Amino acid sequence: MGFAVFMTLPGLVILLTLAAFADQLLLRAGHAGLLPCTTIDLEGGTAVVCGPRS
Repeated sequence: MGFAVFMTLPGLVILLTLAAFADQLLLRAGHAGLLPCTTIDLEGGTAVVCGPRS
């Protein structure tokens, strides 16, 4: 039943919010985050996505 909640739109919003919150906590603790970092240059029209470090 719990998995079915995350298949709805409000459940997905809650799941993504929790993932972003956990990612920020890890970044502030000095560890690599869970999500890839994205830099967006609106004037130049480019976006850079950093992959995980190996």
